[in-house]
Amino acid sequence: MAFTTEQVMLTLAGLAYRGFHDPLSGALHNEIVRGAVLEGLQALKPVKGEWELVWGPVTSRDAREVFDTNAMYVVRHTREPHRYVAAIRGTSPISAADWLFGDFWVGATVPWPYGAAANGAAISASTAIGLGALQTMSSFPAGSPSATVISSLVGRAVDALKHVGDRVRAGAGSGLTASPKWFADRLRDLASRWPLDGRRAAGFGALLQRALADGRSLPTSLRPRPRPATMSHDEPDLVTFLSQEASASAAALDVTVVGHSKGAALAQAAALWLKEALGSTEERWDGGKGAAVRCHVFAGPTAGNAALAARIDQVLGAEHRHVRNVKDIVTHAWQVDELGEIPALYGERTAPFKPVITGIIEDVRDLHYRQPQRGIRTITGQLDDARGFVPEFIHQHMEAYVRALELDKHGIDALTFFF
Repeated sequence: MAFTTEQVMLTLAGLAYRGFHDPLSGALHNEIVRGAVLEGLQALKPVKGEWELVWGPVTSRDAREVFDTNAMYVVRHTREPHRYVAAIRGTSPISAADWLFGDFWVGATVPWPYGAAANGAAISASTAIGLGALQTMSSFPAGSPSATVISSLVGRAVDALKHVGDRVRAGAGSGLTASPKWFADRLRDLASRWPLDGRRAAGFGALLQRALADGRSLPTSLRPRPRPATMSHDEPDLVTFLSQEASASAAALDVTVVGHSKGAALAQAAALWLKEALGSTEERWDGGKGAAVRCHVFAGPTAGNAALAARIDQVLGAEHRHVRNVKDIVTHAWQVDELGEIPALYGERTAPFKPVITGIIEDVRDLHYRQPQRGIRTITGQLDDARGFVPEFIHQHMEAYVRALELDKHGIDALTFFF
């Protein structure tokens, strides 16, 4: 059966969440995540037999955190080997740091490093810190000594993670073996910590100060270059990997960057970076062969301001695609006119957020956040008054996309991506 591009890209974007709940670290953790992604590539119908894992997955987390805050992998099409997809993970639902710094550090922006400074294009601090992390990730090649030593553990670890997923679906468990109620409770716990509720007047200016006081810093450069040929490429970063692949390919590469939620904003920024780099003599990674760069994202907040949105429209143009659910709260952030729609989004369930949203609007108004206008497709998720706020939020942000793309008819639900 032939699947649509949207179905394939959402599946690949969703698989970037695999292994999000594994608290291990180092090479073993990366191999567990790799095994979980490979299992999905081999099992899920829209991608089964069509894509091979060629880079990553690579994850990163702050030294003080238990769970990852960023992850990315690259696959290559098995029958059209010039086609690649880089998939970027969205927000971890159980990482407070990821919610705080990966999503809500929007009280400041960072200038976009390409084009004339007078254009004023800028990305949010959250997008900048995430993109900077992605740009520095390096992948061990499959079959490296470290991977070989621990390969015997991977199968058992992946089986254990799948067992967690089975228990989640069954509504049982505690701790890492978490039920849907546990996830909802975890989200409520995280929400109680955000300095965004009506009980505290702190806004995004205070959030920024908190981030700086916590020792968080923004990347100093968002223009990485492919590593020189004289350097070892045993652990290439993304742009060096693509440069290697371009050199070995007779055809020009076709690279699509995908992501869901926070991963969507990061995918927009990453795709724009890869495309902009092709116009630079020093940063061009395709060997002058005319590589194509595309972006296909789902459920994304704004990556940056109106000038950045205009640049995405100009540089990526028709190669930018964004599927947005009008009932998904995340897609309303951080564009002021769309933020204003949130209190009425779920009726009485979102009405209490009006004072909070009013404060957020005042905090971000002068930053002029805006969604790109080209390549937008909107869907409308069906509301269910029987759901509480958190279940409705989760449904509209994940399950509604799965159903709109009819992936549920092929045995896929939102939990399929996570487990």
